[in-house]
Amino acid sequence: MADRISTTGLVPPEPPVDGVTEIRLHGVGGATPQSLLGDHPLQQTGGDAIAGFYRRPDAGGRHIEAYSWGGLTSRSGTRVLWLLLLPFLLANLAGWMLPPGLLRRRRTFALYRAAIRWAALGVTLNAVLFLTWIPVDYLAYQCGADSTCTDAWPLQIFHAVQAHPGRRILIAAAVPLLAIATMLLLTRRTLSRYESVRPPVKAGEHPEPEPERSSAALVTGLAHPGFWDGRRAAVRLGTAHLAAAVAMVAALIAHTVRSTVNAELVPVAPVALALSGLVLAGVAVVLVAETRRPWPEKLAAVALGLAVAALALAAVFAWAQPPAASPGGELPGMGQAVNLTNGLVSTSLALVLLTVLAGTAVRAGGWLLITSIVGVTLLALGFMTLAGFSGARLVAVLALAAALGVAGRVARRTSDGFRWAAPFVVMALAVGVLNIFMLGLLIRVADIVGEIHYPGMPVLETTEPVITLFPIIRSFAPYLVVLPAAVVLAFAIWQGVLLWRAARPANAERIRQEYLARESDDDPPFDGPPAWVASAVSDSAVADPEPRDLLRVRSWARTVALWQRVARAPLDLDLLFTGMVVTGVFLVVSLEADDGMVAGVHSWMIGLGTTIATALPLFGIALLRAGWNDLGRRKVIGVLWDVGTFWPRSYHPFAPPSYAERAVPDLQRRIWWLHDNGGQVLLTAHSQGSVVAAAALAQAGRRDPADQVSLVTLGSPLHKLYNWGFPAYFNQEVLSRLRVVRWVNLYYATDYVGGPVTAGPVCADVELPDPPTSRFRYGEPPPQVGSHTGYWDDPALWSAVDQVAASLAEGSADGAAITAGQLPQVRHELGRPVDGEVASEQPEIDAERGDVVGSGVEETRGVVDGLHRPDGR
Repeated sequence: MADRISTTGLVPPEPPVDGVTEIRLHGVGGATPQSLLGDHPLQQTGGDAIAGFYRRPDAGGRHIEAYSWGGLTSRSGTRVLWLLLLPFLLANLAGWMLPPGLLRRRRTFALYRAAIRWAALGVTLNAVLFLTWIPVDYLAYQCGADSTCTDAWPLQIFHAVQAHPGRRILIAAAVPLLAIATMLLLTRRTLSRYESVRPPVKAGEHPEPEPERSSAALVTGLAHPGFWDGRRAAVRLGTAHLAAAVAMVAALIAHTVRSTVNAELVPVAPVALALSGLVLAGVAVVLVAETRRPWPEKLAAVALGLAVAALALAAVFAWAQPPAASPGGELPGMGQAVNLTNGLVSTSLALVLLTVLAGTAVRAGGWLLITSIVGVTLLALGFMTLAGFSGARLVAVLALAAALGVAGRVARRTSDGFRWAAPFVVMALAVGVLNIFMLGLLIRVADIVGEIHYPGMPVLETTEPVITLFPIIRSFAPYLVVLPAAVVLAFAIWQGVLLWRAARPANAERIRQEYLARESDDDPPFDGPPAWVASAVSDSAVADPEPRDLLRVRSWARTVALWQRVARAPLDLDLLFTGMVVTGVFLVVSLEADDGMVAGVHSWMIGLGTTIATALPLFGIALLRAGWNDLGRRKVIGVLWDVGTFWPRSYHPFAPPSYAERAVPDLQRRIWWLHDNGGQVLLTAHSQGSVVAAAALAQAGRRDPADQVSLVTLGSPLHKLYNWGFPAYFNQEVLSRLRVVRWVNLYYATDYVGGPVTAGPVCADVELPDPPTSRFRYGEPPPQVGSHTGYWDDPALWSAVDQVAASLAEGSADGAAITAGQLPQVRHELGRPVDGEVASEQPEIDAERGDVVGSGVEETRGVVDGLHRPDGR
């Protein structure tokens, strides 16, 4: 190919692919190719503008490429709109958090999938309920009946049908239907961009047929060759959810109009309701089906047709109703619909919890956790009964949070995974996030169009239209934000105490002794004239508090100890999530038991909760706008999607699309291409990129049996976070089966994302010191903690990459166990690179932001003429 293209033209020659090719993969945040390859001329060798492979000039005896997949998640301004799909994302994520034991129990696993998918459907129906409830009740029925309320131009459409409540309801139903149509368009567009990318096959071979089962039903997990081929499942589930959503709108129209007027075409409404119920039953079957036969797709299409028919009947019924007076108050029939939907959601959540507990052996410490929750709940209920006022709920939920903290602390000693019932907790969190935001939007809309009134309370003198809300909304208002804030505050205080304990003098002294030992082992010692060498652990100000801390090193060891504790904090997030869910369930049960009464709750709590709840939609809009206009903020928002959208949409089809559906086949295809053209591959993967790399290497059927691939991972969450949250798919057994010539995993004890992989003999885990050294030059700040973003600036990384690349070129895996002592520490020379390193080949980058911040050691130095040591030399 290179011989056929002139190098004197505008078309660059095809780059060589024989020999060793290093492919660098970035982590979260959408890093650019320049951030991975430095300030060099780049040539795109594969992919497109969204996700592609880029090559820089060769160095170190190897080709160097980067796979930049950030365009799949965070570069486009429209990606911030995915924030609106957060509940669906959490619902899809919950399904993948099953315990590994369920994969080996066929029937329980099938029941688990059914429960999760029904609960995910409940989230969809819950969203449709709110999207219909708000415009139909508060805008069409209550506001639409008052001419003074419909003066605003968006509501003037109700002037012509002011006397017809049925027609007003039908017109307002266009809002949820428009939202459903938007979801349909988004799903179809993302299907073509993500799920439609087929796995790689050799040239001349026919593509494999689509897998008969969805990724969620594959007991072999990531190793199955069809795991990332999810188009068929996404289409089937998407059609089913679409049918259920349309049927839900049809049922709400028919039921509320019949409850309001019920004068003309009376038999039509029951038929529409019956068809809607039949659709939901058919959808429930479609969600469970896992077969190669086409009948689930056909049943989903039939269900969608019946849903459209039910919608048409409901529309005819609503439009045919004669004029009728609107007595005011809440829309008749809506309360029953709300209760029925909440009942379905609660039942599906309970089924999820039962299937998880049935398929999981309770770990040591688990019984203590469950016993603590039950015991404290009973005590709290008794206290509330004796106290006789609702304010005791706050005390009770805080006691529950404390019990979770104590029991969870004990459970952590026996396991490094999510402490208990992760699918239930995350699914309940999805329901909670949806309801908190939508209740806030409901209150906000009611407050905009009129004066809010609750039944049973005196009506205030007002010239504004009166908008009546359910009493239960007033009960929840004080706790919408106060309760989650209280749990978060308790969690933050607990973490603060742990940080305070980590910064105790004993821990700081331990850090100091470790670095003193490293300084004494330096051979040769720290480069540079001795008069210019300073130390963050042996300076006189560290050992003796009398001298002034001119170098600002007295708190250096304490800061390192703090960061080591920060690195362990993410593993406690399960306590935060569980605490919020348990206290939320407790609140719902207690309010329902009190029939929504809030006696004893001060009016300021209701006002504060309502005010904050109404501000939530405004905050969401501001967050979306900030992400739309600012690339840096958009990358921060994109971090959530880089983690949450890794998994296929096999549980909730309206979740944001899985970038791995394209990224993994892209990487596999590139590895296969390089091998078929005489090349070997070295993957250098940071953070989330290491997850993509492991997923690509896990499928033996998507690789040539004779290929040669080595792997260097840095800051990898494969065990620390992915085994913690998804133990069925990322565990020691799965990772130990990766076929690699050599795998070196580098990590810092201060990294809040990465850690050891613990993949057995296939991988060498190497802990690097962070900071790499305690020595520095006078006039410069002491060495900084790199944590999760400092690997690219650490010479030890490039030493490991060079060693693995050299062994791959030689065709040998000898010496696979690299130790930290074999990797060079930072040895500064005034104005010169580290020994053996070429500054222009090792860019200093911020892989989280995707910015090039320097090149090698060519950076601005703090040394100035005339600077002297503190001792006068």
